[in-house]
Amino acid sequence: MKQRGFTLIEALVFIVVSGLLLSVLLLGSVTALRNAPNVHQQWLAMQLARQCMEWFIEQRRLNGYTTFSCPSTPSASACAAPSGFSVNTSVSCTTWNSDTHYKTITITVSGLANTSLSAQVGDY
Repeated sequence: MKQRGFTLIEALVFIVVSGLLLSVLLLGSVTALRNAPNVHQQWLAMQLARQCMEWFIEQRRLNGYTTFSCPSTPSASACAAPSGFSVNTSVSCTTWNSDTHYKTITITVSGLANTSLSAQVGDY
């Protein structure tokens, strides 16, 4: 008569392999949870830099190319940093293909997370 079921060895192998797989999944979950606040802070820094850059681009569109002198470190009303962040802005004169009618606007956000955006605007 043939018996059906698992041997003790098969059951132990199943338990060991399942334990290893669960420990790998648990380790991945813990790592993701530890990094979640960092991802959120990085997202906030990027949104702040984008908002600030959009303000500068809009000022250029509304008031013209000469709105910002270069080199300079203008302050922008749209660049108010929330707690834990600081914003630095700079405008520099840029030559592109021997054309000197360009300015580079750089926004740097630092603090809980760091990011930097640059945009080149032309006098055209």
